[in-house]
Amino acid sequence: MGNEVRTVFSKICEFVLTALLVSFFTFAAFSIIPGDTARVMLGPDASEAQVQQLRTELGLDRPLAERYGTWLRDAFRGDLGNSLSFGTPVSELISSRLAVTLGMSFIALIIVILVSFPMAAFCSRNPGNITDKTLSTAGHILFAIPPFALSMMLILIFSKVFHIFTAGRYTAPGDNFGAYVVSLLLPSLCIALPKIAMTFKFLRASMIEYSHSDFVRTAKSHGLTDLRIMLRHIIPNSAVSSITVISLVLSDILGGSLIVEQVFNLPGLGRLLLAAISRRDFPLLSGIVLYLAIITVILYFLADIFAAVIDPRIRDRRAA
Repeated sequence: MGNEVRTVFSKICEFVLTALLVSFFTFAAFSIIPGDTARVMLGPDASEAQVQQLRTELGLDRPLAERYGTWLRDAFRGDLGNSLSFGTPVSELISSRLAVTLGMSFIALIIVILVSFPMAAFCSRNPGNITDKTLSTAGHILFAIPPFALSMMLILIFSKVFHIFTAGRYTAPGDNFGAYVVSLLLPSLCIALPKIAMTFKFLRASMIEYSHSDFVRTAKSHGLTDLRIMLRHIIPNSAVSSITVISLVLSDILGGSLIVEQVFNLPGLGRLLLAAISRRDFPLLSGIVLYLAIITVILYFLADIFAAVIDPRIRDRRAA
């Protein structure tokens, strides 16, 4: 039990430290890049006195360490301040967009898992045959296509050719959950396809390796069928080793959704992030980056904990 507690405690410490470092570097980077937030807000016709007065009101004339300390203190209380360009609390703006970004990421992850595992299991049984080579080649092609290019290709196919999807049509989950899922299916597929290729390659290699292991040969000697060996031995062992890879894929999915939602004109965090950058809206930018950093670190944290729980060898090695 002591090993489990030490593992969880160490991961919590890593989580807090990472969130602090990300927030600080974001704060510092935004403070040193060229441009003046007050000047952007007031426009080019504002006088220097007006700009200086607004900088004082916003606290931009205070030292960086003091401003960061104040922002961090308020962030721990759940107060990320008000958006300079929208005039509303940052937390409300982010929470109103999370349903799009997280919904796309979750659907894309489900697609990746449901497609990559069966593909890898099928190809690992006969590596090198025509099906394996075809799927591997297709995976390389999909992995090389940028998400925005893939998005435009699928919009052209499904919207212009087959007329079964309308780009930019979004339904909030509170209005109609079924329509909400449907509106995110094609964008999620755009995110998932390159990640399917990545996950498939890793799982295929892992399953081929396990198929030549001693426990598989022992199972065959006991008369177990290939299908039963695959389901009871190879896939579960490959799943353990693929947890970290899937967590990496999920963080890539989260980042990819910020790009894809621009192409599909979806009201997610990506559009909000671009608005914050273009308008030099520091409270909004800091809040979005902090949210994304916390979500990413939580994913890695859960993946490590889950891997340690289902595979005691990982837990014991980390506690040693």
